[in-house]
Amino acid sequence: MQYKYLSRNNPRCRRLILIFAGWAMDWRPFKGLAAEGYDVMVVWDYRELTFNWKSLLRYDEICLMAWSMGVFIASVTIHEILPRVTKLVAVNGTLNPIHDDMGIPETTFNGTIDGLTPTNLRKFYRRMCTSQAQFATFCEHKPQRKFEEVCRELTDIETHSIFHAEQIENWDLAIVGRYDTIFPADNQMYAWRGKVPMQQMEAGHLPDFKMLINRLFTNKELVKRRFTASYMADGADSDLHHKIAQEAYTALRRANNEKALEGNIIEIGVGSGALTRLYNPQRGVSTLRLWDIADIDPQRLQETAPDAIFEQCDAEVKIRRTAAESVAFILSTSTIQWFNSPASFLRECNRVLVPGGLLVLSTFAQSNFEEIAQVVGTGLQLPTRRAWISMLPPNFELVWQQTDLIRLEFDSPRQVLRHISDNGMNAVNYGRKPVVMARRLLENYPRNADGRYTLTYRPYYLVARKTED
Repeated sequence: MQYKYLSRNNPRCRRLILIFAGWAMDWRPFKGLAAEGYDVMVVWDYRELTFNWKSLLRYDEICLMAWSMGVFIASVTIHEILPRVTKLVAVNGTLNPIHDDMGIPETTFNGTIDGLTPTNLRKFYRRMCTSQAQFATFCEHKPQRKFEEVCRELTDIETHSIFHAEQIENWDLAIVGRYDTIFPADNQMYAWRGKVPMQQMEAGHLPDFKMLINRLFTNKELVKRRFTASYMADGADSDLHHKIAQEAYTALRRANNEKALEGNIIEIGVGSGALTRLYNPQRGVSTLRLWDIADIDPQRLQETAPDAIFEQCDAEVKIRRTAAESVAFILSTSTIQWFNSPASFLRECNRVLVPGGLLVLSTFAQSNFEEIAQVVGTGLQLPTRRAWISMLPPNFELVWQQTDLIRLEFDSPRQVLRHISDNGMNAVNYGRKPVVMARRLLENYPRNADGRYTLTYRPYYLVARKTED
């Protein structure tokens, strides 16, 4: 396999977006892809499935997006870096690339091999696109590979697929192009159904990779800046955070039979300490670790929990470095919706918790900030309540769950935006420049009959216990 960095931040960058390209590609169709806080690399050329994975071990977090034939190739090659991979996204590909029902039909694949000429390769590129305009854009950056090399790659992919090497199946998401004529959309849906969450997109085989990167991967540098600013300005809505923390604390007490909290505790997204202040007086013999990605002055938390250990860190990374079965309680409010892969995080919680340990979470469900989504058309991609539950590993017992509705009212759209900013929630990437988005919200925010403006929160609470087996 060959590779190229499409963009690199400073040498201290510890996050990577790794793209597995499709057959007959090189780096050129991906030219210009970048993401704040991440290096971006593309790999291609699947004649030989060898790669120096040790060169990527400097990254704490790797987000992987595989496209087309790259989905299968990634599934059989990335075992060495898997402990660092927080999110796996498949785009217009399957784990069975040559299959009548779950991939490219065998007659189509064999016909491509038998009839491959430079002219037919160009036709293949055209079939990837849904319009002449998209094809013209692709041709401006089309791959520059020798035809003989591309032919051999296709036959070698067929050979690789026959051996059925051990595959990675814990994919977070499968993106399916509704008009894909290379990997038929129906075959993709059949291949992933019941195994991996799916989303359809209005596209053919060749997607908009820039849009996908913006939508699928969290800009954690932005999240860090926004919440740091919120904590420093002391402008957060304390009533809102207290209400959410109180509900989570009540659930914790109930699940723990009103007993003192004994054993190691990790709280993720400690913020201003709203939840910590509630449960800390109920602690027994325990070690308390407080994690947050934002810059928080530890002295602000000393009055709340003088003996706690505060660590500024990315919890998705930190949890992977935590010893197995070493924690009795994992607590978090209003945080995991910012993770690249909540499902992967929950699997790590399963590994870290002792048998009988409790996981107490609050996050948000779909239709959170529904007024904003009504104006801008999108927002933070939030799972449904059923999807949150489906992410729990099998040996978690669901103790309690609940969705709440909190509606705040303001005198003007500007006050709504101020509230969002003060609470750090403006870290959402809406796919538009912040100034453009703000102007659109100011001009089009829905107004109530009484002349006021509503912002809707939908907190979702989940308590689960790790069972013995």
